[in-house]
Amino acid sequence: MLDYKKVDLHLHFDGSLPIEWAWETAQKELGLSDKEAFIKSMQVDQDCHSLYDYLARFDMALKLLQSENNLYEAMKALIFELDKQGLLYAEIRFAPQQHIKQGLSQKQVVDTLCRAREDALKKCGHLHVNFILCMMILGEESLTHELNEETLYLAKEYQHKGVVAVDLAGAEGMAPMEDFRGLFSKAQELGLIYTIHAGESYGPVNIEKALSFGALRIGHGTSAIKDEKVMALLKEKRIPLEVCVTSNIHSEAIAVYEEHPIKEYMERGIPVCICTDNMTISDTNLDKEYDVLLQKLGFSIDDLLACNQNALKHSFASEKEKQELFELFRR
Repeated sequence: MLDYKKVDLHLHFDGSLPIEWAWETAQKELGLSDKEAFIKSMQVDQDCHSLYDYLARFDMALKLLQSENNLYEAMKALIFELDKQGLLYAEIRFAPQQHIKQGLSQKQVVDTLCRAREDALKKCGHLHVNFILCMMILGEESLTHELNEETLYLAKEYQHKGVVAVDLAGAEGMAPMEDFRGLFSKAQELGLIYTIHAGESYGPVNIEKALSFGALRIGHGTSAIKDEKVMALLKEKRIPLEVCVTSNIHSEAIAVYEEHPIKEYMERGIPVCICTDNMTISDTNLDKEYDVLLQKLGFSIDDLLACNQNALKHSFASEKEKQELFELFRR
């Protein structure tokens, strides 16, 4: 474990459920008895060959996250786990619309998770946590438009109460990125800031679109390396990439670790943040990600430190909170 505080800006709630909490809940509520099969349903294996296979691993977690009690307890368990891992700051993202299948409203989901955040942080040391609300791509834009718009209004309502930004996540490529431009225009009208998943399972054209929408960060951005214009834009605008190396291998966005472009991004002046994406689905954490970077991708400890400083600098925390975080980070 590194002897300085860690930062994760790209961490999905439903993909990072502490496995013991999830297993206990699944036994109690779903009557499951085969722990090995349960874990297999929650984590990637050799049968995962695409982003779509990867996304299927969310199904079990989402079954467990449809009640206020489970949402509350799961979020507290995740925050306690991050504190135990030595994180200084995390931005946890979730899509409220993914948790309304058994009668909850999106507002109830957000309210419950904000309460869980507040209660959990009272028992943590230096850990700070903020939320990013995800809009979703689940097919044609019209399928989710109403729910996505509702998510934007909730992000505005809970701005400065735990929610710091919005995102667009889901099955990239199922609908043209251009179809979501109107939602980001609405986000700007509401005074919201945002990151956008782009260039993970689709080409660099989606990164270029996301930048034209006004994204302040890019989730993944794995395919940027294929387009010099996009690389130049990222460098010029100082737009950080939220890089999730292990996840990119599991979704087969990258074939092998050694081919990941993260080091080249850094060397070419693009800000890079090291993130986990989904700790449970990919059976990872920041220490495991750091180890991969040190062992397989030629990173030094100083490189890791620089990435964490990038993450704090480009976090969506308020300026006051950032100042406090940097003071803690330098101790």
